[in-house]
Amino acid sequence: MRRFRKIFLLIFIQFFVFHYHLFAQDSLLTADEAVKYAIQHNFGITISKNEIDIGKINNNWANAGAVPLVNATANKVVGVNNLQQKLNNGTVITKNGNTTQNFNAGLAVNWTVFDGLKMFATKRRLEELERNGEYAFKKNLNETVYNVISSYYNVVTINEQIKSTLEQITLYRDRNDLAQRRLEIGTGAKYEVLEAQVDLNEQYSLLLSLQNSLALAKTSLNNLMGKIPDTSYNVVDTITVNELPTIENAQTKIAKQNPDILLANSDLTILFETKKEINAERLPVVTLNGFYNFARNKNGAGFTLLNQTYGPSGSVGVALPLFRGSVVKKQLAVTDIQIKNQQITQAQIKNNIETLLRNAYINYNNSLKLVDLEKSNLVLATENIYIANERYKKLNITSVELRQIQISYSDAKNRLYNALNQAKLAEAQVALLTGDIANL
Repeated sequence: MRRFRKIFLLIFIQFFVFHYHLFAQDSLLTADEAVKYAIQHNFGITISKNEIDIGKINNNWANAGAVPLVNATANKVVGVNNLQQKLNNGTVITKNGNTTQNFNAGLAVNWTVFDGLKMFATKRRLEELERNGEYAFKKNLNETVYNVISSYYNVVTINEQIKSTLEQITLYRDRNDLAQRRLEIGTGAKYEVLEAQVDLNEQYSLLLSLQNSLALAKTSLNNLMGKIPDTSYNVVDTITVNELPTIENAQTKIAKQNPDILLANSDLTILFETKKEINAERLPVVTLNGFYNFARNKNGAGFTLLNQTYGPSGSVGVALPLFRGSVVKKQLAVTDIQIKNQQITQAQIKNNIETLLRNAYINYNNSLKLVDLEKSNLVLATENIYIANERYKKLNITSVELRQIQISYSDAKNRLYNALNQAKLAEAQVALLTGDIANL
């Protein structure tokens, strides 16, 4: 039974080692490649690009109401009537089945030459809406890139944790074998063997959990990149953290490049132009109208057998609004409140961004300190576990002491990976806030 258990454990670990090496044979995907692929294929980014095209199409003078309207009309009426006429000279005309034909055609041009300058305010609003769509695209792009970077380095961290767990399994398996041999020769205790087997199984359980987390993390990354969920690839095994700009430099870039601030400013500009459009409803509207008409009336009987007219005509129209039930006044009051709310929103967004920026710098600096500390700590833990294994073989320490040293070694590696990951995320957060993340 004991031999069967050892064989089972050996097969189990070899299965995971084989699976891991098989995974490692997949093509290497770097963070830069993941970002570039996502920019080209992410579904949300593609939709945002299309929204920009809609804004460009809508931004024209025709939608602003400044272009003349030209309409052509044609109408023909055919009728059959019974005619009875008595003229003043005593003549009586009676005819049944009299046919009549009326044909009218015309060309009309209507051009609003003055509408209280509403058309110009509308054109500026359409231009700002186009820019608004560009800012929204930039925001979507930056957030997607940040999510890709975050997801990518989450995969890297889990992958390194799997490597660490495989290393731990090797150490725990050696401890289990030593405890088993010591029990067989009478220098060990049964509880040491059981404890070693429980710890070894715990590492197998952790490995299964990490494998599951890795599969989920890769699926999420594939979705962000616009790839099919089961696309397989390998990732880098290091996390390189770049130096951040000074916080003053970051604040300057935020004021000029942050999409949230640009969007808030754009929304306020749109409201101001909307107010001008509403206020224009109080002013007169002047229109120029031009016509060219052709009319032909033909009767089979009667006093007039044929009547045909054609020619141009024109007019100038002036409409002065006198009373609209205070509708314009109420619309302006509502717009003023919306402007105040948008100004408050601007201040809120700026404060939130400043808070996020400060927190990102705090996390970045503390994470770098942890990285340096954990690198030194890992060197000590590596040396300590080597010494502990040798001492355990010579019966100088107990299995409990060896177990604690093994746990400390594993914790040191995991803390290092997590600190590197947190530093990288803080770096990406600053780049997201400054609008530079797409250039990382």
